[in-house]
Amino acid sequence: MAFLILFLVICSSAEGQSNALNGPLWVKSELVKAGVLNTPNFSLTDDFAAYQQFSNIKGLFFKGLDYNGKQTKVFCWYGVPNGLIKGEKRPALVLVHGGGGTAFPEWVKEWTDRGYIAIAIALEGQVPGERVEQSSGEKLWPGHEYSGPRRIGFFEDVVTKRLQDQWFYHAVADVMLATSLLKSFPEVDVENIGISGISWGGILTNVITGIDDRYAFAIPVYGCGFLNETPHYSRLLTLLNKEQRQFYLQNWEPSLYIPLQEQPTLFVNGTNDFHFTMNSFTKTYQAFKNEKYLYIEHNMKHGHSPGWEPEEIYAFADYVVNKGKRPLLSKFKKLRRKNELVYGYDGKATKAFLYYTTDTADWGRDNYKWQQATTRLTHSKKRISATLPENSQAYFVNIIDPEGYMYSSPMRMVEKNSP
Repeated sequence: MAFLILFLVICSSAEGQSNALNGPLWVKSELVKAGVLNTPNFSLTDDFAAYQQFSNIKGLFFKGLDYNGKQTKVFCWYGVPNGLIKGEKRPALVLVHGGGGTAFPEWVKEWTDRGYIAIAIALEGQVPGERVEQSSGEKLWPGHEYSGPRRIGFFEDVVTKRLQDQWFYHAVADVMLATSLLKSFPEVDVENIGISGISWGGILTNVITGIDDRYAFAIPVYGCGFLNETPHYSRLLTLLNKEQRQFYLQNWEPSLYIPLQEQPTLFVNGTNDFHFTMNSFTKTYQAFKNEKYLYIEHNMKHGHSPGWEPEEIYAFADYVVNKGKRPLLSKFKKLRRKNELVYGYDGKATKAFLYYTTDTADWGRDNYKWQQATTRLTHSKKRISATLPENSQAYFVNIIDPEGYMYSSPMRMVEKNSP
């Protein structure tokens, strides 16, 4: 009997240790063992000169992690500002594309025009060229013989493949390797490397910054955590089997990583984004424990170009690395009787707008609308006040500074017993 009890205790302890291996620390340990913090071998390439749109942006390949036991290479566009002097150092950006995207030289150009070095990574084995229609009707970017995995739906390859052969693992690894590569370049200010990802790239950004503290700032666009609470991704999760869902929720869900992040972060989204709804996006912002700012655009379109257009993105980067102007912050004060809403703010503001919705039963994009209402600014008291319309269920304010930059307060839900 004593032997049986001892055996059960040992088994129980072993099971606990096995479960403890799951999660961000386990993922990080596997990535570090694979060498993602080491400088990868790389080479510049002229093979895609026909697609080289800008003289200051060049193509390169770096060595990725092995996939299915075979060597991989990763294509990137790498750009430096025009007029960069030898020996001069500049801050840099790692650019992480979303679903259906690739390494976009236009995105790199947005940053180099503003004085930054930038690298855009092709995360699914893509190379420059025209997209080719497949037998399924889907159009895919061309690949190459040393490519790693492509994304398969919403984490459909978890469990069916070991961690080291899953697409998300390789995408995280590729971004971290690109960061290691940047840190080896003499023109890069290694203390001021930022990261920005769009859509799936935003998801990746939220995961990577939870296990890699080398970034001076982060700008996830659209992508957030708590994806199991969005209409779109909660449905996709039901298509996975129980083991796959559990693996995702224990290892890849971004909300596991967000509390571990330390860098200043600007969260960017639209009010009615189909993929990343305001309920999950707000919870993501709230879960982040360090310096943070918000940009919520009314009816912002979803896409790569809309995702890199807001000037607030570049102003935020300048704030962090070039001692630029700090983004505006507004803070909820109270909801008085007669629905008088009061916010405070710091800095200088010229305008503010209230956004509210009267229906949050379903966070699906087309099932609710955000409406705009005017506010009253009292500059001497740095106060924003507004009348919250009857039947409002959720609201936030956008505040605009003298340069025209817009920043947001987090969404708040109206409590049922509010006046």
